[in-house]
Amino acid sequence: MPDIRRGFAVVALLTALTTTASACSDSDSDPDTNPTRPATTTDTSPTAPEDEDLGKVFPGTSGGSGGGSTVAVPRAQLDEPAGGTMELANDQQVPLTIQPLTATANSGDLSIVADACSGVTLQPQETCSVRISHVAHVPGTWTGTVTAPTAEGPVFSVTVTGEAVEAAPETTSETPTPEPDGTPATPDETETPETPETPDETETPTPEPALT
Repeated sequence: MPDIRRGFAVVALLTALTTTASACSDSDSDPDTNPTRPATTTDTSPTAPEDEDLGKVFPGTSGGSGGGSTVAVPRAQLDEPAGGTMELANDQQVPLTIQPLTATANSGDLSIVADACSGVTLQPQETCSVRISHVAHVPGTWTGTVTAPTAEGPVFSVTVTGEAVEAAPETTSETPTPEPDGTPATPDETETPETPETPDETETPTPEPALT
């Protein structure tokens, strides 16, 4: 009888260990398979070039404007600079000494940020460069004028135009989260093995009656 009890005890112990190992394996094999990716943004706002080539400007007649020249600077966002570089070209037959330049605009701030012309005497066919910049504070088109008189009389004058726009809204792109499949989660349960029945050791077999 001791061997039978020992055998049942070993079976019960192995069953308990197998059930516990299975429960631990189920709890460890459930990683998060759908992590949330960070949102990405895309900026679609226009950007003005740092130094646009605005071409050449020629002097007008004495006391007049520079032949009605017009240049356009690139579109830019509000409160962002937009401008470029223009060349003043002497197409006259005499030297021209350029006086200090002026810049005005009907909206925003138009300024001369680099001046290689004021005080310079241009010989016939020579050029010098001027860089301008405009910063708008309200959306829409604007118009300005850059003027450079000369000591000899002719005037370099050019009309500058541009447009300011509001910054484009940021576009957010998110990865959608998968919908649940409707199957309820089943909690892990640890089963307690049943204790096997122990045979009654005190039972004594009854002998059969002897035949006469």
